Amino acid sequence: MRNLVAVVVLISVGLFACNEPVKPLSDKEQVLAKIDSLETVLFADSEAEADPNAGIQLIRSYAKFYQLSEKDSLAVDMLFKAGEVSMGIGQSNLAVKYFRTIDEDHPDFYKAPEALFLSGFCEENLNKDTAQARFLYESFVERFPEHKLAEDARFSIQNMGKSDEDLIKMFEENLEKES
Repeated sequence: MRNLVAVVVLISVGLFACNEPVKPLSDKEQVLAKIDSLETVLFADSEAEADPNAGIQLIRSYAKFYQLSEKDSLAVDMLFKAGEVSMGIGQSNLAVKYFRTIDEDHPDFYKAPEALFLSGFCEENLNKDTAQARFLYESFVERFPEHKLAEDARFSIQNMGKSDEDLIKMFEENLEKES
């Protein structure tokens, strides 16, 4: 009889637990779900050209997640992704904005050096602002002289403004000297 009562109690508890209302997602959870969905759409085919509208929506979602949880390291990572996607869809000013925010507000973030370098890259190659690019590259080299991208920054500083033809000629001359 006791076993029967225990079974009835367990079944009753189970039925009541199943009838609990579903807890709505928090704003942060909703944004993460939207990010996941948009990333799936945008990155599904690496061969296809990125859909600018999906890219803008994804960038906005990354930025919203950052605003909701600025102190969270995942939020800063989302901001870095916003910069990358901005570059990918030709929104270089947005990319610089996000990368500079990381550099200035989160200097201890593990991708902060890359964010500073990419700011310079965007200014040089996409915005064609060589003065700003030089400033950012010089700042990078000064702050991160041993970083794996430091040589790239030095190269960019030395060769900024040279045409592709001039660079090719320079490389060919260097190859001849080495031979």
